Amino acid sequence: MRYTAWVATEPDQLQDCVLTDVTNAGGRINVEDSTTVPDQFVLFLASNGSARRKCRVIWRNPNQVGVSFEGRVDDEEATLVPKPDANAQPESAQGDAAAPIASSEPAKSA
Repeated sequence: MRYTAWVATEPDQLQDCVLTDVTNAGGRINVEDSTTVPDQFVLFLASNGSARRKCRVIWRNPNQVGVSFEGRVDDEEATLVPKPDANAQPESAQGDAAAPIASSEPAKSA
C-alpha cells in the first residue's frame, strides 16, 4: 500500500512524501531528498492534520527513510507544526516506489 503524507521538516514547512511498507511499528517514506528529513519529525497522515505520528529515522538512503513510529501527537504538540492545507493537491501516490517525490513549494514566477 502507498499513502500520500507530509513530513514536518521545520515548524513552518511540510514536505510531500509517500509512505509505504507500513506496519504498526513504522514504515518506509519516499522523499525527493532524504537529507532534508530531520532525524525526528512529525508525519502527517491526513491532509486535515487529524492523523499524525512522531517518527524517528532508523535508516536512510538518497530518496527514502525508514522510520519507527514513536507515538501519536497530542493536539497541544501539534500547534508547533502547521496542518497541511486541506485544499492542496499533493503528488499522486502512483508509480515506482523509489521515484522521487516532487516538492510542494510553489514555483516562483519572474
